[in-house]
Amino acid sequence: MSWDAIVIGGGITGAGILRDLSLRGLKGLLLEKGEPGRATTAASSHLIHGGLRYLLYDRLTTHETSWDSGNIVRIARPLVRRLPILWPIYRGHRHGPETVETLLECYDGFQRMKLGLGHLRLTREDALALVPGLAPEGLLGAVSFDEWWVDAEGLVAANLEAARKLGAEVRAGTRVVEFLREDGRVAGVRAEGPDGIRTELRAPVTINAAGPWIDKVSSLAGPRIPLRLRQGTHLAYDRALAPVGLILEAVDRERYVFVLPHPGGTLIGPTDLDAPPDPDALRASEDEIRYLADSARRYLPGLPPHARVVVGARPILGQSGSEKLLSREYEILDHAGQGAAGLLTAGGGKMSDFRLMAKDAVDLACARLGRALPCRTERVTLEGAELPPPPVFPRPSRPLKRFLRAHPHLRELHAWAHLAGAYFRHWGRRAGGSTPWADAAAFRSHYAQ
Repeated sequence: MSWDAIVIGGGITGAGILRDLSLRGLKGLLLEKGEPGRATTAASSHLIHGGLRYLLYDRLTTHETSWDSGNIVRIARPLVRRLPILWPIYRGHRHGPETVETLLECYDGFQRMKLGLGHLRLTREDALALVPGLAPEGLLGAVSFDEWWVDAEGLVAANLEAARKLGAEVRAGTRVVEFLREDGRVAGVRAEGPDGIRTELRAPVTINAAGPWIDKVSSLAGPRIPLRLRQGTHLAYDRALAPVGLILEAVDRERYVFVLPHPGGTLIGPTDLDAPPDPDALRASEDEIRYLADSARRYLPGLPPHARVVVGARPILGQSGSEKLLSREYEILDHAGQGAAGLLTAGGGKMSDFRLMAKDAVDLACARLGRALPCRTERVTLEGAELPPPPVFPRPSRPLKRFLRAHPHLRELHAWAHLAGAYFRHWGRRAGGSTPWADAAAFRSHYAQ
């Protein structure tokens, strides 16, 4: 039996690629060595977001991710819910109220793309009214913004089910052990199923979407993919620890930690550390766990003493420079020039732009198949209902994105130039009295939309 394309990896990227293939009328097969959606996707922060922190060093990624986040929310509406996030600001924090509000004013410019709402500025008293368990000492006030909480495993399952309904096949517990070659091209894979039996599976195009394992997979065909894996750890509690989300300055004053309530409990994290080269060797250290707990306990004195630990790896494509300048952009790699024609890799990226990443991967697959088939993933819900055309927003310049990705310090200067201009405009509005305060009631009404 043969397929038009074989997809390796059953996380959100692979699931999105399989659905895109199927919506274009192509016959796809997905292979996942474990259970779909239970590895990197399950270890994420479960947010569809624009990337607030990227505004500090990679503004164009915030732009593009916000744009596709809106598409994801529209097609997966039953799986997402609006999550208001409060940013409490304390005396002695590195960033004061005006700096933080400037950042959120910049983010407001992208919120429409992702069906988000504008920020609010709250007094100390209203912040405490919204989160009664918040430490009051030194609290100056707070600002708020919103993101989308998503059932990440459910998002994978819904993409796979949509693909199955259109004729795709999914094989869980199936590991690729070798690539098949014909006439110097990759012509499929030899895979080992859960019963230990090996089978030859053939397709003219194979798409490697194995997340942190993409280099392990591609190396079976020869090409190597430089990765700079980053480890992200969360503490998972089985109950709500706050009525809204929180973003908190960590104990080292260098990073921020999220408190993310959801229907099943609360996540606190993530960390962002160098990960071991083998994604199967991830382990959270005691220092990492203590760092998260101590950071949250500064603001939530009633934090429970015990939590489940969830750890995953961010599949960041290899880059030089400090970790704060690492881009979360993705690339679709064609390995034809490395002696592996027929093999493509979808590398980098994140859950918030999985649909766009899938589109670009399948666009290239269609080109290699000689099939001009348009993408429809933003026009059809995961349940199969047709949507009206999405709002038209300009996307960032691709040549500029490529140039800035190659020059990370210029990319940071580009981001800071926008922030500097926003800061002066912010003070102009403050001087004119046009930055009103919101109270707790206005906060609840605003984010109920």
